Amino acid sequence: MYTNRISTAARYNLLTADIKKSEANYVRLTEQLGSGKKITNITDDPIAAVNIVNTNRQLGQIDTFNQNAQLAKEELDTLDDLMALADSYLTQAWDKAVQANNGTYGIPSLKAIKVEIDEIAKTMVDLANTEFNDNFIFGGANTKLTPYEIDDNGNILYHGTTQDNPEYIRQTEVADGVFEVINTTGDKIFGWYNGEDDYSGVMGALRVLSNSLQEVIDAKEAKDPDAEAAAEAKMSSTLDMFSKAQNEILTEQTKFGGVYNRLEMTESTLETNTENLTSYLSSLQDIDMAEAASKWMQAQYAYQASLQVAASSMNMSLLNYL
Repeated sequence: MYTNRISTAARYNLLTADIKKSEANYVRLTEQLGSGKKITNITDDPIAAVNIVNTNRQLGQIDTFNQNAQLAKEELDTLDDLMALADSYLTQAWDKAVQANNGTYGIPSLKAIKVEIDEIAKTMVDLANTEFNDNFIFGGANTKLTPYEIDDNGNILYHGTTQDNPEYIRQTEVADGVFEVINTTGDKIFGWYNGEDDYSGVMGALRVLSNSLQEVIDAKEAKDPDAEAAAEAKMSSTLDMFSKAQNEILTEQTKFGGVYNRLEMTESTLETNTENLTSYLSSLQDIDMAEAASKWMQAQYAYQASLQVAASSMNMSLLNYL
């Protein structure tokens, strides 16, 4: 009868292959146990590895969106504080305008009011030139150029992007394809004063009030009732200007309050997405330490056993087969 026998070389090849397989499994489990990750090489699980890469990319995007939203909220906080201050100083100016218009103040009192109005104007210019994160908040798109200056003639000039220019907008991406506008323009909030025929907003109202106060003072000193009446009429018109400027500031505060609320809701959504993706990522790559340790022990025993079998088999001589 013919007996089919495995040659010594084939036997050694089988033993070597078994050792390599056991060793590879032992090394893989050792790496997993050391790193705490199921996948240490893309060949461990190509599909899971691709999902891990994509999930990490999404988490990176969310982190960027979170940073954008946080920075935008900080800028909007500063913007709101500045507009609240502007409204406060505007209210003071409006009160002074009411006092000046009651017709009972003499020249010294009117001069004192004018000094206060001019100081408020300077304070408004300082507010309008506030920087945040090395950018001028009220410059529109011209964030590196000082928005306002008071020239030698007392004109309050605006150098930023104007509100009628659509390029004034600065926006930040807070979700995939979702952008929020986080800025306004100085001329919209504060206005300007380029001369007697070109002015707007609180800056215009302050300069008109200051100029008309001086005209009333000059008319009183010259005892010119007609000039005084004309100057008082001009001074009276600033009350309506202050009221309109205050409404403009309130409108912008309301608008950006809505933006701030949306940013907070966006942050909440991003946080939920982060938690879900982190949980999914953990399911893809994190190991169960107890289970991994058990598998590692089994792999170690299997590897040692394969070495022992190989050592025992490879010690056999030709006489064992005769």
